[in-house]
Amino acid sequence: MALIFENGCVFDTRRGTDLPILSVPSVCYTLLSDDITTGEKPCCTPYLDREDKASLSDSTLCFNDTLSTLCVSTIGEGLCLDLSSRGENLSELGLVLPFDFMGKRGGKWDNQLLFNSPYISQDRKIIYSYLSSPSGNDIIVAMLSEGDGWKMDYSPYSFGHYFISLRLFSSLDKAFGTGSTKRSLRVAILPCSGFDNALFLLSKLYGVPFIDYDLGGGKIGEAITLTPYGEIDSLLEVSANGQRVLDFSSTYTLTHEGEVRLIPMCKGVRGADATLYAYDDLLRLYKRSMDTVSLEIIKNHTDSNLCEHQCWSSAMLRYLIRFGDTLSESERRCYEDKVRSLLDIITEPSIERATPRITIMREPHDGFGAYNVFKSCRVQELFFGITILLDAYKYFKNPLYYEYAVGATDCLINNYQGKDGRIFIDWKNGSVDDYSTVCSPMIPLVDMALFINDKDPSRSSLYLERASALASYLYKRGLCFPTEGCVSSLAEAEMEDGSISCTALSLLYYCKNVRFCEDYITKAREILDIHNAWIIKAPICQMHGSTLRWWETQWEGDADGPAICAGHAWSIWRAEADFLMYELSGSYEHLLRAKNGFMTNFSKIDKNGVSYAIYSPDEINGGGFHSRSDEIKITLAPRFPRTPDCGLSRYVWIRANQTLLK
Repeated sequence: MALIFENGCVFDTRRGTDLPILSVPSVCYTLLSDDITTGEKPCCTPYLDREDKASLSDSTLCFNDTLSTLCVSTIGEGLCLDLSSRGENLSELGLVLPFDFMGKRGGKWDNQLLFNSPYISQDRKIIYSYLSSPSGNDIIVAMLSEGDGWKMDYSPYSFGHYFISLRLFSSLDKAFGTGSTKRSLRVAILPCSGFDNALFLLSKLYGVPFIDYDLGGGKIGEAITLTPYGEIDSLLEVSANGQRVLDFSSTYTLTHEGEVRLIPMCKGVRGADATLYAYDDLLRLYKRSMDTVSLEIIKNHTDSNLCEHQCWSSAMLRYLIRFGDTLSESERRCYEDKVRSLLDIITEPSIERATPRITIMREPHDGFGAYNVFKSCRVQELFFGITILLDAYKYFKNPLYYEYAVGATDCLINNYQGKDGRIFIDWKNGSVDDYSTVCSPMIPLVDMALFINDKDPSRSSLYLERASALASYLYKRGLCFPTEGCVSSLAEAEMEDGSISCTALSLLYYCKNVRFCEDYITKAREILDIHNAWIIKAPICQMHGSTLRWWETQWEGDADGPAICAGHAWSIWRAEADFLMYELSGSYEHLLRAKNGFMTNFSKIDKNGVSYAIYSPDEINGGGFHSRSDEIKITLAPRFPRTPDCGLSRYVWIRANQTLLK
């Protein structure tokens, strides 16, 4: 395997005629006289800069506007790109690499690339990106000279659902305040086969040790298996308790609550750091997470809809159902009052006092059927409403909640499920979207069927029939994974992370809870194997085992995305699918993946129980839907948002109750 540079193009001998970089690299820049903090811009990018296009001379690309040259040479089986500039009036200077990212026209999705694991070490001396591909034709991009970092170009169409180009900067614009004036940049692009091979090559490339691990954390006292790359004689451990140097061992025992940073060393030379997360007790972590739910944060920082932003309620109800006897009377009353405040809104009977996207209306309204969420055609808000109401009935025993749960489930199958089993939305404009795997409607449908079996056998039988039809449809749908959102003529059909993982999860949930079907398990295993390319590999506890998502940060966190949202709650779809695969097949590999998936969410909870929707490796976020740079902050973003989360971040506890906490 090798990368080859010819006539301005990069070829990959593993990929046939598919180019890993689709066009000639260019130089991005701003002038010292430019002000990027003001002016019009497209959505999903924070500012507009300038582009310097190349002219070719042998293996050198020349850029006239910036007086720059890009020399390309071989390094191992890859390429070394050396950018240098004599421009004196420049502020930003960087290299634009238009990789064949998944979704680009003309590519085969299974051979295209995903921006899987971007990484910047704590001291910023190691900056790399691991680009995964379902085909296994993976690529590493590593900065070998000191630079200011990277930026992903997200698509200004389809809500930023696509990666466009990777930008690597020798210096960022003066507006970011780094003070950098570097005018050269050295970048290596190497072929690799898997993340372990990537770390092996990176260790050789940087000449320092790297480490990886089997689990991103666990309970204090648990042993984590470390995998070394390069020679390591010691570990520098950095935690809230200080730092200490340990002799290197292939196992590391978690001793400190919270996050710990491990830096592999050899003869005093530091390598690439990794982070782990430890909790004292999972149930105590659960309680701290519930104690810090703030209805004011939900009200002030979200649209409060029944799907993403009311996840806390089912998490809290399940705590009350299972562990309520561990609470004091005042604690239990506090939990109950919070949940009832939401339930009163959900079951509000008056249309005049109904709240859009929260209240479930008993009567038809505005073209919606009975028991539809008020003024909402996002059917996943109905799914989550069913779960909340069922949990509320289990705890409070109020027949009103049972009535609403049944009514909402009837609404789901009568208004949103086709005869072939699919869940769909008819937008009344000629467009029909497949929602069969959006937020996994299989779960509330099966849960309701099983719960009412002894109360309403005929309706239970109907729900199971509809669940069976949905499973059959997903099995027959094959490797097609549509999701909600805009389908753009500028991109191929999307291979969306959540739809892939939810397809496998739905089949496995049906097999575990309704009827064992070997064909469904085989199909789910095939889908999970494909989906491994969407599993982030970097040894950072919030990233390692997370699924790859990035567009939610336009609504969640600080709403300044797109930006990779590692540890996003929807990673739990994959984690639960892995857990079910373990239960159904006994595969320890899938149990390990499940634990890592859950850990990415646990590790976003601090010692006081405060949590965040996401962890982002992007330092330059996409700028949201704003049309002007004046409307956003031109600044390096923190890893955690400035705004804590009390809704979607609690989804992990809903699903942990049926998996890790069983």
